[in-house]
Amino acid sequence: MSRASNTSQRQRTQANPLVLGTFSETSLRYLTGKLGPENRVGLNGYGGGTMNHWFQLNVTSPAWIITRKGGPRPNYIEVSAFDLNKNPIEGRMIFQADSVSRTLENGETFYPYLGHVMGAGSDLANNFNNYTVNKGNDLYFILEAGSYLLCISSTRNEPLDYTLGVVIEFPALTSFILLEDLDCSFLIQETLTEDFNFELEPSENYIMDVDHDHSLAEWTKAWQRERDPNAPLPELFAPLTDRP
Repeated sequence: MSRASNTSQRQRTQANPLVLGTFSETSLRYLTGKLGPENRVGLNGYGGGTMNHWFQLNVTSPAWIITRKGGPRPNYIEVSAFDLNKNPIEGRMIFQADSVSRTLENGETFYPYLGHVMGAGSDLANNFNNYTVNKGNDLYFILEAGSYLLCISSTRNEPLDYTLGVVIEFPALTSFILLEDLDCSFLIQETLTEDFNFELEPSENYIMDVDHDHSLAEWTKAWQRERDPNAPLPELFAPLTDRP
Protein backbone atom coordinates (compact mmCIF):
# COMPACT_ATOMS: atom_id res chain seq x y z
CA MET A 1 0.00 0.00 0.00
CA SER A 2 1.51 3.32 -1.02
CA ARG A 3 1.31 6.52 1.00
CA ALA A 4 1.37 10.01 -0.47
CA SER A 5 4.32 12.11 0.63
CA ASN A 6 5.88 15.36 -0.54
CA THR A 7 9.33 14.31 0.69
CA SER A 8 11.39 12.05 -1.55
CA GLN A 9 13.59 9.30 -0.13
CA ARG A 10 16.63 11.31 -1.29
CA GLN A 11 15.68 13.91 1.31
CA ARG A 12 15.08 11.40 4.09
CA THR A 13 17.47 10.18 6.78
CA GLN A 14 17.08 8.27 10.03
CA ALA A 15 15.77 11.54 11.49
CA ASN A 16 12.77 11.81 9.13
CA PRO A 17 11.92 8.35 7.79
CA LEU A 18 8.73 7.57 5.88
CA VAL A 19 6.25 6.30 8.49
CA LEU A 20 4.45 3.22 7.19
CA GLY A 21 1.87 3.35 9.96
CA THR A 22 0.96 2.38 13.51
CA PHE A 23 -0.06 -1.27 13.76
CA SER A 24 -2.17 -3.15 16.29
CA GLU A 25 -2.93 -6.25 14.18
CA THR A 26 -1.07 -8.34 11.63
CA SER A 27 -0.35 -6.33 8.50
CA LEU A 28 1.79 -6.70 5.38
CA ARG A 29 3.61 -4.16 3.22
CA TYR A 30 5.18 -4.59 -0.21
CA LEU A 31 7.83 -1.92 -0.74
CA THR A 32 9.44 -1.12 -4.08
CA GLY A 33 12.05 1.44 -5.01
CA LYS A 34 15.24 2.28 -6.83
CA LEU A 35 18.61 2.83 -5.20
CA GLY A 36 21.88 4.10 -6.58
CA PRO A 37 23.33 7.19 -8.27
CA GLU A 38 21.63 9.16 -11.03
CA ASN A 39 23.00 11.68 -13.52
CA ARG A 40 20.61 14.59 -13.32
CA VAL A 41 21.25 18.28 -13.65
CA GLY A 42 21.25 19.98 -10.25
CA LEU A 43 22.20 23.31 -8.69
CA ASN A 44 25.87 22.40 -8.44
CA GLY A 45 26.26 20.15 -11.46
CA TYR A 46 25.19 16.56 -12.10
CA GLY A 47 23.96 14.21 -9.38
CA GLY A 48 20.92 12.65 -7.81
CA GLY A 49 19.71 9.35 -6.48
CA THR A 50 20.20 7.89 -3.03
CA MET A 51 21.87 4.82 -1.54
CA ASN A 52 19.43 4.42 1.38
CA HIS A 53 15.65 4.36 1.84
CA TRP A 54 14.33 4.91 5.36
CA PHE A 55 11.04 3.64 6.84
CA GLN A 56 9.52 3.66 10.33
CA LEU A 57 7.08 1.16 11.86
CA ASN A 58 5.14 1.69 15.09
CA VAL A 59 3.59 -1.24 16.98
CA THR A 60 1.15 -0.82 19.85
CA SER A 61 1.91 -4.18 21.49
CA PRO A 62 4.66 -6.83 21.27
CA ALA A 63 5.05 -8.13 17.70
CA TRP A 64 7.45 -9.59 15.18
CA ILE A 65 8.71 -7.61 12.18
CA ILE A 66 9.75 -9.97 9.38
CA THR A 67 11.33 -8.88 6.08
CA ARG A 68 12.18 -10.67 2.83
CA LYS A 69 14.12 -9.19 -0.07
CA GLY A 70 13.05 -9.49 -3.70
CA GLY A 71 13.76 -7.85 -7.00
CA PRO A 72 16.17 -8.78 -9.78
CA ARG A 73 19.33 -8.69 -7.60
CA PRO A 74 18.43 -9.07 -3.92
CA ASN A 75 21.98 -10.07 -2.93
CA TYR A 76 23.10 -6.49 -3.58
CA ILE A 77 20.44 -5.05 -1.25
CA GLU A 78 21.00 -4.80 2.50
CA VAL A 79 18.19 -4.40 5.04
CA SER A 80 19.00 -3.07 8.52
CA ALA A 81 16.64 -2.71 11.48
CA PHE A 82 17.00 -0.31 14.40
CA ASP A 83 15.20 -0.07 17.73
CA LEU A 84 14.15 3.55 18.38
CA ASN A 85 12.90 2.84 21.90
CA LYS A 86 16.34 2.79 23.56
CA ASN A 87 15.57 -0.56 25.17
CA PRO A 88 18.62 -2.19 26.76
CA ILE A 89 20.24 -4.77 24.48
CA GLU A 90 20.53 -8.26 25.95
CA GLY A 91 23.78 -9.88 24.93
CA ARG A 92 23.36 -13.40 23.58
CA MET A 93 25.80 -16.11 22.63
CA ILE A 94 26.05 -17.51 19.09
CA PHE A 95 25.97 -21.25 18.49
CA GLN A 96 29.35 -22.68 17.50
CA ALA A 97 30.16 -25.96 15.76
CA ASP A 98 30.75 -27.70 19.11
CA SER A 99 27.21 -27.07 20.40
CA VAL A 100 24.01 -28.81 19.30
CA SER A 101 24.64 -31.48 16.66
CA ARG A 102 22.79 -34.19 14.78
CA THR A 103 24.04 -37.20 12.87
CA LEU A 104 22.67 -37.59 9.35
CA GLU A 105 21.83 -40.90 7.69
CA ASN A 106 25.14 -40.86 5.80
CA GLY A 107 27.05 -40.53 9.07
CA GLU A 108 27.94 -36.86 8.67
CA THR A 109 27.55 -34.50 11.62
CA PHE A 110 25.10 -31.63 11.10
CA TYR A 111 24.99 -28.48 13.26
CA PRO A 112 21.45 -27.08 12.85
CA TYR A 113 22.00 -23.91 14.92
CA LEU A 114 25.47 -23.00 13.68
CA GLY A 115 25.77 -19.20 13.52
CA HIS A 116 22.33 -18.61 15.03
CA VAL A 117 21.64 -16.54 18.13
CA MET A 118 20.96 -18.39 21.37
CA GLY A 119 17.97 -17.68 23.57
CA ALA A 120 18.32 -16.82 27.23
CA GLY A 121 20.14 -19.39 29.32
CA SER A 122 16.89 -20.45 30.97
CA ASP A 123 15.06 -20.94 27.66
CA LEU A 124 14.93 -24.63 26.77
CA ALA A 125 12.52 -24.24 23.84
CA ASN A 126 15.16 -24.76 21.13
CA ASN A 127 13.99 -27.77 19.14
CA PHE A 128 15.33 -27.97 15.61
CA ASN A 129 12.57 -28.11 12.96
CA ASN A 130 13.62 -27.87 9.33
CA TYR A 131 10.06 -27.00 8.25
CA THR A 132 9.74 -23.73 10.18
CA VAL A 133 11.17 -20.35 9.24
CA ASN A 134 13.13 -19.94 12.47
CA LYS A 135 14.40 -23.58 12.47
CA GLY A 136 13.06 -23.92 16.01
CA ASN A 137 15.43 -21.53 17.73
CA ASP A 138 15.05 -18.04 19.15
CA LEU A 139 16.62 -16.07 16.32
CA TYR A 140 13.19 -14.47 15.85
CA PHE A 141 12.42 -12.99 19.27
CA ILE A 142 9.38 -10.80 19.81
CA LEU A 143 9.80 -7.01 19.82
CA GLU A 144 8.29 -4.80 22.48
CA ALA A 145 5.73 -2.10 21.70
CA GLY A 146 7.33 1.00 20.24
CA SER A 147 8.94 2.36 17.08
CA TYR A 148 11.37 0.59 14.76
CA LEU A 149 13.41 1.82 11.83
CA LEU A 150 14.11 -0.04 8.57
CA CYS A 151 16.90 1.04 6.26
CA ILE A 152 17.14 -0.44 2.76
CA SER A 153 20.61 0.11 1.32
CA SER A 154 22.47 -0.62 -1.89
CA THR A 155 25.92 -2.22 -1.76
CA ARG A 156 26.68 -1.28 -5.37
CA ASN A 157 27.48 2.06 -6.99
CA GLU A 158 24.93 1.49 -9.75
CA PRO A 159 21.14 1.77 -10.12
CA LEU A 160 19.30 -1.12 -8.45
CA ASP A 161 15.57 -1.86 -8.29
CA TYR A 162 14.37 -3.60 -5.15
CA THR A 163 11.27 -5.07 -3.57
CA LEU A 164 10.91 -5.76 0.12
CA GLY A 165 8.15 -7.70 1.80
CA VAL A 166 7.45 -6.57 5.37
CA VAL A 167 5.24 -8.51 7.78
CA ILE A 168 4.17 -7.00 11.09
CA GLU A 169 2.85 -10.05 12.92
CA PHE A 170 1.22 -10.13 16.35
CA PRO A 171 1.00 -13.29 18.50
CA ALA A 172 -2.32 -15.07 18.67
CA LEU A 173 -4.19 -14.41 21.91
CA THR A 174 -6.20 -17.61 21.69
CA SER A 175 -5.13 -21.23 22.05
CA PHE A 176 -6.36 -24.36 20.32
CA ILE A 177 -6.37 -28.08 21.03
CA LEU A 178 -4.31 -30.10 18.56
CA LEU A 179 -5.61 -33.66 18.14
CA GLU A 180 -3.31 -36.55 17.29
CA ASP A 181 -4.89 -37.45 13.94
CA LEU A 182 -4.43 -33.91 12.46
CA ASP A 183 -7.55 -34.25 10.30
CA CYS A 184 -9.69 -31.59 11.99
CA SER A 185 -11.70 -34.14 13.97
CA PHE A 186 -14.14 -32.88 16.59
CA LEU A 187 -13.09 -33.06 20.21
CA ILE A 188 -16.64 -34.13 21.17
CA GLN A 189 -18.62 -36.18 18.68
CA GLU A 190 -21.99 -36.25 20.43
CA THR A 191 -24.56 -33.53 19.81
CA LEU A 192 -25.00 -31.32 22.86
CA THR A 193 -28.43 -29.97 23.82
CA GLU A 194 -27.23 -27.03 25.87
CA ASP A 195 -24.31 -24.67 26.03
CA PHE A 196 -21.07 -26.40 26.95
CA ASN A 197 -17.80 -24.61 27.72
CA PHE A 198 -14.22 -25.75 28.24
CA GLU A 199 -11.92 -24.00 30.65
CA LEU A 200 -8.29 -24.62 29.74
CA GLU A 201 -5.35 -23.74 31.93
CA PRO A 202 -1.96 -23.75 30.21
CA SER A 203 1.17 -24.69 32.10
CA GLU A 204 2.63 -21.95 34.28
CA ASN A 205 5.76 -22.17 32.12
CA TYR A 206 3.86 -21.62 28.85
CA ILE A 207 4.66 -18.39 27.02
CA MET A 208 2.12 -17.26 24.43
CA ASP A 209 4.70 -16.20 21.86
CA VAL A 210 6.74 -19.44 21.92
CA ASP A 211 4.53 -21.18 19.35
CA HIS A 212 5.23 -18.93 16.40
CA ASP A 213 3.69 -20.22 13.18
CA HIS A 214 3.08 -18.24 10.00
CA SER A 215 -0.28 -18.98 8.37
CA LEU A 216 -0.64 -18.35 4.64
CA ALA A 217 -4.41 -17.95 5.05
CA GLU A 218 -4.03 -15.42 7.88
CA TRP A 219 -1.46 -13.41 5.95
CA THR A 220 -3.66 -13.42 2.85
CA LYS A 221 -6.60 -12.24 4.96
CA ALA A 222 -4.50 -9.42 6.43
CA TRP A 223 -3.29 -8.43 2.96
CA GLN A 224 -6.83 -8.30 1.54
CA ARG A 225 -8.24 -6.49 4.58
CA GLU A 226 -6.35 -3.33 3.61
CA ARG A 227 -6.75 -3.72 -0.16
CA ASP A 228 -9.14 -5.25 -2.65
CA PRO A 229 -10.88 -8.32 -1.14
CA ASN A 230 -9.68 -10.38 -4.11
CA ALA A 231 -6.13 -9.03 -4.24
CA PRO A 232 -3.66 -11.95 -4.39
CA LEU A 233 -0.87 -12.13 -1.85
CA PRO A 234 2.49 -11.43 -3.56
CA GLU A 235 4.53 -14.60 -4.04
CA LEU A 236 7.41 -13.00 -2.14
CA PHE A 237 5.65 -13.77 1.17
CA ALA A 238 4.69 -17.41 0.55
CA PRO A 239 8.09 -19.03 1.37
CA LEU A 240 7.93 -17.45 4.85
CA THR A 241 4.77 -19.34 5.83
CA ASP A 242 4.86 -22.78 7.41
CA ARG A 243 1.19 -23.73 7.49
CA PRO A 244 -1.86 -23.19 5.24
